[in-house]
Amino acid sequence: MKSTAIFRLESLLQQKHLDGTLPGLRLDAGIRSVSTGLAALDAMLGGGWRRGEVSELIGARSTGRTSVLFATLAAATARGDVVGLVDALDRFDPASAAAAGVDLDRVLWVRGPTLTAELSRPAVIERTVHQAIRALDLIVRAGGFAIVALDVADVPSRHLRALPWTTWLRLAHANEGRDSVCLLVGESPMGKSPRGMSVHLDAARRWTGASPQSRRLSGLTVQLRAGANGSGQVEVKAS
Repeated sequence: MKSTAIFRLESLLQQKHLDGTLPGLRLDAGIRSVSTGLAALDAMLGGGWRRGEVSELIGARSTGRTSVLFATLAAATARGDVVGLVDALDRFDPASAAAAGVDLDRVLWVRGPTLTAELSRPAVIERTVHQAIRALDLIVRAGGFAIVALDVADVPSRHLRALPWTTWLRLAHANEGRDSVCLLVGESPMGKSPRGMSVHLDAARRWTGASPQSRRLSGLTVQLRAGANGSGQVEVKAS
């Protein structure tokens, strides 16, 4: 495994778009991928989420973020893989996941506390976030999981920005060289690894009905942006 200093250098070079200045830092060679479950997104990512890397799935509420996560988990469990989900604020709906094709028998669900007025205090949220990241780290180090996802979508961004950069660096170091995809799910960028992917979602709602009384949400057109690989769109039906 690389040293912490090398990981830090690679991250800084990528942020400055200078990742081609070090030999071996380019993403093209020896890529090992796991399907996202969406053909359009797989094409944009060059095959899917990269194994051994920390990637991000970013989007505001109602942009199809959960649908993409479920598609990824469904594709993995359909192949017979085991997946892990650290659900920081108890957002995961097993019934919806099963309806999307996720085999729940192959899901390790680490369930955090439900967000309430009492639990919304900054000190409590901070502790909850640290516990969730610790759980994610333990699952990654245990091995044997094709996908290990951390869902912090309802955690206020300020709590995630307050985390030291070494938080994500240690996670990237722990997952380096493994067969698992480590996936961070939230509303804003967190800390993907230098070779990890960052997928940003933005959705336009589609409606049916000719009058206000009959108007119904029929689905979403989700715009995908995946780093330097371009953009595209997929159709997501309303539930």
